[in-house]
Order: sequence, then structure tokens, then C-alpha cells
Amino acid sequence: MTKRLNLLVPTDFSVASRAGIRFAVQLAGQQNAHITFVHVLTLFRRHNWSDRQFEAFAATERRCRKEQLDTLVADVRRRHPLRPGASSTLVLEGLSADLALIDYCQRHPDIDLICMGTRGASKVNKLFGTNTGNLITHSDTPVIAVPALYRKKQISRLLYITDLIHGQEELKEVVALAKPLHARLSVLHLMQPGELNFDTRLLQKVWKKEFGYPVDVDFRPANSNITVVADLEQTIRRLRPSLVVMFSNRRRTLFEAIFYPSHAERLSFRTRTPILVMGKNDPNGVQDRPKEEESVMRSDLRTKSRSRGRQPATRLKARQS
Repeated sequence: MTKRLNLLVPTDFSVASRAGIRFAVQLAGQQNAHITFVHVLTLFRRHNWSDRQFEAFAATERRCRKEQLDTLVADVRRRHPLRPGASSTLVLEGLSADLALIDYCQRHPDIDLICMGTRGASKVNKLFGTNTGNLITHSDTPVIAVPALYRKKQISRLLYITDLIHGQEELKEVVALAKPLHARLSVLHLMQPGELNFDTRLLQKVWKKEFGYPVDVDFRPANSNITVVADLEQTIRRLRPSLVVMFSNRRRTLFEAIFYPSHAERLSFRTRTPILVMGKNDPNGVQDRPKEEESVMRSDLRTKSRSRGRQPATRLKARQS
């Protein structure tokens, strides 16, 4: 039996936000999940209003937005049948959607994923940020950024992009997501100049035994003639995964060109594939992982991962119980 996954799905009633709804409904249809559809209401008060006038305005706005949200969700349920009790609605209030959502997730740690549509970053948004981009950069809760052009389809393949730092721990979390979906899982590592080669066939056998799930391994040199983001985009177009999974460290790591949050955000706006961004574990609160530790990690991979160590609790609670 699979533990229920709790999804928070924001909407501003725009066409772009519908993409996040479509992906969340597909995800909930393939495994045990509950969707909370949420709208963030921002109330502005005119300088000449009395307290009574403002409260009357606020009450009307709350009622209207709740009715609008309930109507939207009723339409979603007609188009995409959900399990009984598998959804609810919520109206939050805040100065901005990203801050309100981050605050809500901090007060409700049972939320496993934020699933949010994105319309892409315009020149203005690149200067001032976007709700989706800000969530990717600042949210402790994993975020799925769903491009506006996404169309609902079976989630059949996950592509996990890794820098191998905390690789074993991260792969455990990705497997926990892939298993209930019965999705094919591929692991991509872009090798940097001077990096030693790995026996990928051996890794596939080791990880299948370690996690009880088959894993396709693709370790290849990064293309030095193009940017890292462009290299990843080409790979995504070739493999056509249903979901890309990345772990982003707000503190710079060895492969900051891939995993620094601003670049994860940029990739989410440039691809048509949904991208799940989770925060890297940083138990010691240090900015850079010591090279000795990183060397040990890579050595472990080359020696059949004999040292398994204690695994941290997964943030995605979609595990087989």
C-alpha cells in the first residue's frame, strides 16, 4: 500500500496555471494523492476607506474568490475524475503568491509537493522574479514547474539529473517517487573534464539491488561547445521524459552551472517538460562539500557502493508501506 502524497496546486485562474492542475491530476490518478487547490488573494486598501468599508470589501473578495475556485475545481473533477475525498480548496491571503505559499508550507509540513504552472519568464519577470522561480529558489518544499504548453499524459519516465553529491540519498527519494508510478527511471550525469569514467553497467546492477528498482544509467562528458542548460535541453528532447528531477543547492556546489537555483529556474522556463526541483541535503550547514568527501562518494560508486551508511528520511513520503 502506498502512503498518500499531499500536493499543493496554486492557481491564479490564468490559462498558464491550468498546466499545473493538469499535471497534478495526472499524478494523483496514477498513485494515492490528495490535491489542495489554492488561490492567493491580495487585498489592497484605498487610503480613504474606513475599517468598516475595507472589511466589507475584503469579505466580498474572499467569497468571490472561493466561489471562483470551487467552480474551477468542479470543472476539473468533471473533466478528470478524482477519487472521492482526493481534493479540497483553499484561499490564502498575502502580499505575493510565492511568499504566501512558502509560509503555508512551513506551517503545514505534511505538504509533499507544490505543483505550479509557469508561463515563462518575460524580460520584466527576469528582473523582478516570478512566483514559480521564487519558489524554486526559496521553498523548502519540492516544486514541480509545469510549462504552460503541457498536456495531460501518462507519467511513464523520470529523468534524474545528478552531480553525484549526495547521489545515493537523492536517488532513494527519486525511486520513492517512481515506484508508485511504475515509471521508467533514468539517471543522467554530465561528466566534467578530468573526471574518471564509471562502469555504468555495474552501477545499474548495484542500484537495482540497493533500491529494488531498475535504473538506466547515462554518464557522459558534458558538451563543451554549448552551455550546460542547452546540453540538458538537448538530452531532454532526445529522451522525452515525463518528468525531470533535479536537486538544487542554494549554496554553490561543484556543478553550480547545473544546480544553482537560478539555473534550475531558467531550465524550467525553457523546456516543455515538467521539472521537479528539490533542495539538496546540507546537514552540516556548510557552503561547499569538502573535496575529500566528494572523492569518497565517487570511490564508493566505483567499488559497488559497499558502504551504504544511514539513509536520511525521504522528503517525498510516497513510499511503499
